[in-house]
Amino acid sequence: MKAVRIVLCQMPLGETVTHIDAAFMREYRPHFVCFPEYFFVNRRLGNHAQTPHNFHRQHTRLAGLSRCLNTIVIGGSMPEQSGELLYNTSFVYDRGRQIGFYRKQNLFFAEEGKITPGTEFGTFQAYGITFGVLICADVFRDESFLEMKRRGAGLVFIPTFSPHREETMDDKFARDNAIFVRGARLSGAVIVKVCGVKSEYRTFLQARSLVAGEQGVIYRVRPDQEEKRMLITCEVEVP
Repeated sequence: MKAVRIVLCQMPLGETVTHIDAAFMREYRPHFVCFPEYFFVNRRLGNHAQTPHNFHRQHTRLAGLSRCLNTIVIGGSMPEQSGELLYNTSFVYDRGRQIGFYRKQNLFFAEEGKITPGTEFGTFQAYGITFGVLICADVFRDESFLEMKRRGAGLVFIPTFSPHREETMDDKFARDNAIFVRGARLSGAVIVKVCGVKSEYRTFLQARSLVAGEQGVIYRVRPDQEEKRMLITCEVEVP
């Protein structure tokens, strides 16, 4: 087992990472930093549009951040234009260098007709650890977690866009177990879910970031923190 330090960036979508944020993360010296789904967007373009200029700008931000923090950054996700097709893609950077990407496969209803589903899973290597990336609704397919197990992933990062729903705390915790603890058991990996926070840009979000293992939830935000911008630090043991 390896002790791994992670920062979960529970932040509003399209927001800038400040110098104070960067200093806080550098002091923690994380092995991994993960952002929410659709974090690296231009709010004027929205979640389902992209331009070459903005795409380059977001990659420059990702590269600079991973270099500044001297770590692996899982870049939440952003729209990726490839020819005539638009994907919802998570890019992974290792200290200034892109080491891969993953395109979301199981689309949210608001993405249908705008976003093209990806067709391949993605796992990556760092610090002697195999880690994978899934995006939001990918968790509703057991095959996503089973493929992570086949690929030997010890960590699975899940950038997430989570609309608010009216439910009790017991309902929320039961859903955490049914999806993320179960996903940890199916994959044999530690699951790291990172959510975007409600803002003027997206007013209907709830941020329920968590970390789960095969034995249960390791960390989750409290119900009174679901609308709070947070840089969450968590150390986990990874097989």
